[in-house]
Formats: sequence, C-alpha cells, structure tokens
Amino acid sequence: MSSAVSSHSFKSGERAWATCHTYDNRSPILALYMGSLNVSFCPSNSNEVTDAGLSFARGLASSAAAYLAACESFHAKQA
Repeated sequence: MSSAVSSHSFKSGERAWATCHTYDNRSPILALYMGSLNVSFCPSNSNEVTDAGLSFARGLASSAAAYLAACESFHAKQA
C-alpha cells in the first residue's frame, strides 16, 4: 500500500503571523495565519497530550528556533 505525500510552501510577509491558543479544558493549538491560508497544529485527541505529541512539539520548537537563528543571521548580513 502506498501513501500520499503533500508538500506546501508558505511565504511569510506582512499578512503572516502565528499564535498559540491555550485553554483550561483542552490541549493547545498552534495557529499560523498566512494571508488566505491558515494552518493549525494540535494533538489528535484534544483531551490529552501524549509522549508522541510532546516529542513533535519539541521538534517543532527546535526547528522554529533554528529557522529564527538562520533568519537573524541572514538579515544581519544584509545590513
């Protein structure tokens, strides 16, 4: 059985922003707003955060931190 793969590119700009929605009675949601396209990340079960979900969130945070550092470095070279 083969699996489908989908790849998308999101361009940041004036209309792009991100936020984390937190709640008292459900798991958090990370939302990315990219103009006419919105993407959200949340655990598959809104009532719990599993070890796998926590591992994904840590990897996402690490990758976002690396992206920020690379953007800051590239931006500094442009000055």
